[in-house]
Amino acid sequence: MDEVALVLDLLDNQWSTSATTLVNAGTITASHVAKPNLVDVRSLEKNKGVRYDLSTKDVIVVFEDSNTIEYPTILYDVRNESFSFTLHIRCIHANFGRDRLRALYLILRHAIESKRKGYQASDGSKFNLLFLGNRNEANDRNKRLFGYKVNLEAKRYAQTIP
Repeated sequence: MDEVALVLDLLDNQWSTSATTLVNAGTITASHVAKPNLVDVRSLEKNKGVRYDLSTKDVIVVFEDSNTIEYPTILYDVRNESFSFTLHIRCIHANFGRDRLRALYLILRHAIESKRKGYQASDGSKFNLLFLGNRNEANDRNKRLFGYKVNLEAKRYAQTIP
């Protein structure tokens, strides 16, 4: 599984647990826990962008921004990998839009932070560490969209070179 698919897998598998935890803690209301469309930016079709995906429910689009490889030993037979992602959270500006955006962010944050010490998918793909970074507003008032851009850094350590 590639790195973007791994982030989407983590969000997909952890969404319900994180939402339930936050509802039980009184942090969000049960009306805001529906899982959004989780989208790999590479799968968007021409003329079917964010507005198309928001027609039925909210959306989180995952972009991989960069990848860095480091060889921590002088033998160069092991490498460490760092990946930088931007997660774009979008919802329609409507009644409770701000509350819904807040809930989406809190669930996403909880899902990632609950696996910050590592996440492994069913196919064996994994990240060793996950770090949430900055959150920036990404509103589009003309299209009536609320949004956040959330930075995520993921690391893999001691990857052997075949």
